[in-house]
Amino acid sequence: MNKVFQGSLAAGLLLFVASSSAAEPFHGKTAQVLCGYMEDLGIPGTMAYRDQGKGIWSCDSARKKLPQGEPAAASDLQYRVIGNEHQARKQVLELRMRSYRQPQGVLKVFSRYVDVLLQKTLGTGLSDDMYQAIMAPREGEWQLDGHVATLRKLRSKGSVYDLKFTLAPAGS
Repeated sequence: MNKVFQGSLAAGLLLFVASSSAAEPFHGKTAQVLCGYMEDLGIPGTMAYRDQGKGIWSCDSARKKLPQGEPAAASDLQYRVIGNEHQARKQVLELRMRSYRQPQGVLKVFSRYVDVLLQKTLGTGLSDDMYQAIMAPREGEWQLDGHVATLRKLRSKGSVYDLKFTLAPAGS
């Protein structure tokens, strides 16, 4: 009977450890690891996670032009990790669209970047619903493994718009 109890206790502890690490923001990845994704995504920038003032810490990429031909070549991406001194609280991938004509190629490229970011951060890919929202483009919010993914369409000038994809721990 003692061995049964010990086995149950060990199984319970393993389940607790597994569930608590999944509940950690970004599965326990440090801000510096998340900042390193800009290199993995091929977006140049400052990977140092540092104090930007007023208690806000971040790392920011430079804007990366998307090679999709005219007129879409004017579009670009930027990646940021934002949080506090102790922990990252948000990843942001932003598409700045600079032409309303033939945006589908740029939106497909943006969806691939979002997919890679989700794979690296949570080990899960872009869902069909998320892909359709990006391609429409329409705003949306999704629950993913203790995190909230949001897509916002920001108007900048007429029919030229920006898309902002954000991944943050649920409840933050």
